[in-house]
Amino acid sequence: MMKKTLFVCFTALLGLGLLSMTPTLAEENNPKDLILKKLTWQDRERTYWLHLPPEDKMTGALPVLFHLHGGGGTGKGTPGLTYRRFNKIADREGFIVVYPDAIAKNWNDGRTENLKPENRDVDDVGFIVEIINQLKSEYSIDATKIFSTGMSNGGFMTSRLLCDRSDLFRGGAILTASISEAYLPKCDPATPVAVLVMNGTDDPLVPYEGGDIRLFKRGKSRGKIISNDDYLEFWQQKNACTGIESDVVLPDKKRRDGTTVHVRTYSNCVSGGALKFYKIVGGGHTWPGGKQYLGKRIIGNTSREINACDEIWEFFSSLD
Repeated sequence: MMKKTLFVCFTALLGLGLLSMTPTLAEENNPKDLILKKLTWQDRERTYWLHLPPEDKMTGALPVLFHLHGGGGTGKGTPGLTYRRFNKIADREGFIVVYPDAIAKNWNDGRTENLKPENRDVDDVGFIVEIINQLKSEYSIDATKIFSTGMSNGGFMTSRLLCDRSDLFRGGAILTASISEAYLPKCDPATPVAVLVMNGTDDPLVPYEGGDIRLFKRGKSRGKIISNDDYLEFWQQKNACTGIESDVVLPDKKRRDGTTVHVRTYSNCVSGGALKFYKIVGGGHTWPGGKQYLGKRIIGNTSREINACDEIWEFFSSLD
């Protein structure tokens, strides 16, 4: 029975995704804080979900935050990962949150050798750009404040957006992800971008030290990725960050969560560039402050020391 349960859990994570990071069934079927939107891209109907702030916050040009689901997840289910925290911050601060849906629940994030047949030749970068175009036609948005975040497959896809369309995205926050070895040589941002990285040292699915992503130690590779340190060095060079403003260990307020958090802020970056790193020591394949969507034996620890949503928005909102 135990083997069957583990098999089901790992099947749900085949795309390194967030299938279990969903709200209650009632919220999933009838999310009152989301609006379903549709468009046609590459001769397919594509969907995404919007969260709009209250009317009194819909004044002036609004920032836009994309939150990309993990492999196996959905746009509608993604807010449940964070206890709908981004939506609550948006209501307070006045910005739009976008939760797009990938084809077959997986993004074409640059690990092309591992794509499902349904995802081959899918231009997800173009799809997200088309969402931006549609938003511009329907709402007043601030084109200088468009951001993306996501974990796992959504984190890798956010990396690709920063690589391919730094002209559109002011910054990105990448969690439990880096970039594939194969796509790294193709990553040449046109302009500097702000990058926040948040990775757990004990992630059992996406290796902190780089290498093959495997669901089992001897399982099929789902892409070879660069290490966390190499990923930081890559963005440090791209953004020409020559110093470190601060490098601190946060107080361990939640001793039972099995994690501590180190925060490094880089300095002297070129105009438009920024780099900040949260090292979640003992952290797993999880969203800090979010749901422990599967058991610790499968995905590792969820840090309670910080709330990733709050840290991400504070980083984005502080940018010039």
